[in-house]
Amino acid sequence: MTGLCPGCTHVRVIESASGSRFLMCRLAKEDPRFAKYPPQPVVRCRGHEAASAPEGPKA
Repeated sequence: MTGLCPGCTHVRVIESASGSRFLMCRLAKEDPRFAKYPPQPVVRCRGHEAASAPEGPKA
């Protein structure tokens, strides 16, 4: 997946029984300016907060 949503702290991935994947914006619960399931790819978003990258092994 491309765009901002996959790397955002506010995203929740929803998978249907048929295997389809949807990106839900958790900001939509509190703020009507955000779509619950925004059309992808999102290239600009006022609520985007980059998720911190998991720490890898230290060399």
